[in-house]
Amino acid sequence: MLITDYHVQSVLRTYTKQLQRLHCDEMGDGGGKSRMPEERVTISDEARRHLIRERVALQALGRLVPSEAR
Repeated sequence: MLITDYHVQSVLRTYTKQLQRLHCDEMGDGGGKSRMPEERVTISDEARRHLIRERVALQALGRLVPSEAR
């Protein structure tokens, strides 16, 4: 996949415009526009336990096995 300079500039230009709009809305200069909704991510208790188990296992493995052997 080839990403050209034009594509990168386009993404940066769009991102800059979105940041400016968000900043204007937060400052009250949005002309009555509503604020962007806040995003929230929720995971189940089972998924949270699974993630914690994975993290603990990786930390334990990191302490038991020298980094050269991995």
